[in-house]
Amino acid sequence: MELLIDTWNVLHQTGVLPADSAGIGTAGLCKMIKNSRWGREKVSLICDGTPSDAHELGVRYQLVFTGPIKTADAEIMERVANSSAPRSILVVTSDREIIKSIRKRGAQQIGSAVFLQSLVEDSHLPTSKTIRRPSGLSPKLAQEWKEHFGIDETVLEELHNTPMPELHRDKLLPNKEAVLKPATPLAKQKTKRIVQSDEPVLPKDLLEEARRLLCD
Repeated sequence: MELLIDTWNVLHQTGVLPADSAGIGTAGLCKMIKNSRWGREKVSLICDGTPSDAHELGVRYQLVFTGPIKTADAEIMERVANSSAPRSILVVTSDREIIKSIRKRGAQQIGSAVFLQSLVEDSHLPTSKTIRRPSGLSPKLAQEWKEHFGIDETVLEELHNTPMPELHRDKLLPNKEAVLKPATPLAKQKTKRIVQSDEPVLPKDLLEEARRLLCD
C-alpha cells in the first residue's frame, strides 16, 4: 500500500500530539511514521511551496514540494487519478475536496487527526511489539464495506473520539434468583373401605333350619 499524506493538513492538527512533540515538522513526522504500524509502507509526503531544507527520509519515503503554483491538494488528486491501482492508495487528509475526489477513484482515506493519533499510540509501544495493520482484508474489500455501510470520515472521527463505557461487573451479573424448593408431594392416604353386606353369609333356608333345630 502507498500512503499519500497531505502533510500540512496533518501537521496543523491541534490537541493530538503531546506537548513534547509539538512542532515536529516533516522530519519528526517521518520518524513517527517509521516507528508505527505504517513503517513498512511506501510513503509520499505532499507539501505546498518549496523546501526550506533537505532531509534524508529513507528508501520508502518521498518528500514532494509542489512549488509556488501547484497546490498539494491538486497533486494528491492528480496522483490518485493517474494511478493504475487507486484502491491500493491510502490518502491521509481531512480536506473535503480531496476526499470527494479520491473516493470517486476508489482510493482509501483516513482523517489527519485519526492518523496522527495512531502515530502517537504506536510511539508508546516497545519496538518489538509494534502493531502492524492486519493484512486479511484487502483494500478493495475494505472500500466495499465502507461504501456498503455508509462509513465516511465523519463517522470514523466520531467513533475515535467516543469514550469507551465503563462496565461494572455487578451491573453485568443478573439478580440472584430465588431458589425454589420442589414441592413435597403429599403422602397418599390409603383408606380402608369397610364393605357391609346386607345379605347373610349363609342361605336363608339353612338359617331357618338351624333355628328350628335349636328350638326343638
